[in-house]
Amino acid sequence: MDLEFNVILTFGIAIFVVITLFKTARIVPQRSNFVIERLGKFSRTLDSGFHILVPFIDKVAYQHTLKEEVVDVLV
Repeated sequence: MDLEFNVILTFGIAIFVVITLFKTARIVPQRSNFVIERLGKFSRTLDSGFHILVPFIDKVAYQHTLKEEVVDVLV
């Protein structure tokens, strides 16, 4: 019984570590910006590249594309 508990606990800790790593590292693609909120309030904007966030405190609230959009203009 004690061995099963240790295996389940180890598995749970491993999943928690993997989730934390995925929430920490962010790669922003070219021609886009990510808006970051810290505890629900605007914090900063991330340009393209690799960024480190504080897990469970910072979150990506919006992904903004900087690509040009074609708009039809009727004259």
